[in-house]
Amino acid sequence: VPSEFREIVTDAALIVGGHVTDIRAVVVPNQGIETIATIGVDVVLKGEPADFVSVRVPGGTVGRYRWVMVDAPLLRVGEQAVFFLKRDHDNAWRPVGLSMGVYPVQAAPGTGLAVVAPPLVVGQTAAAGPVVRGESQRRLMAVPEFESLVRLVIASTATQPQRGAR
Repeated sequence: VPSEFREIVTDAALIVGGHVTDIRAVVVPNQGIETIATIGVDVVLKGEPADFVSVRVPGGTVGRYRWVMVDAPLLRVGEQAVFFLKRDHDNAWRPVGLSMGVYPVQAAPGTGLAVVAPPLVVGQTAAAGPVVRGESQRRLMAVPEFESLVRLVIASTATQPQRGAR
């Protein structure tokens, strides 16, 4: 079930913009294959700063064996993205909601400006109600604009009372 962008931001203990510097796949006994990507951190939006972060995602190829997980992000060396990460039970960093926690950075057609596909944030990038293909608010966002949106969501969730709190 897709998560709302505010939930992804809230669930993430670490949000970084960076580039994939290394990829390796490992066999996890009784679980399959996982890919471990090393991320060179360019900007920290939430959490403790670090130069590099290792991120684990399900799926990968080891020798002649390939294991695929639906909705798991496929990371490639050199790829730039904004990563929304949380710790798992083994204390490893994993993307929140698998591919929902990775926003790839691409070059905008015509301008070459670094952009990301916008998240669904009612009132900011989408109108209330059903998602409509080609909606004017759903345009590619420049990376600095996306980072500002993430900071805005972090600030707004910090001022709201926690569920169950009195």
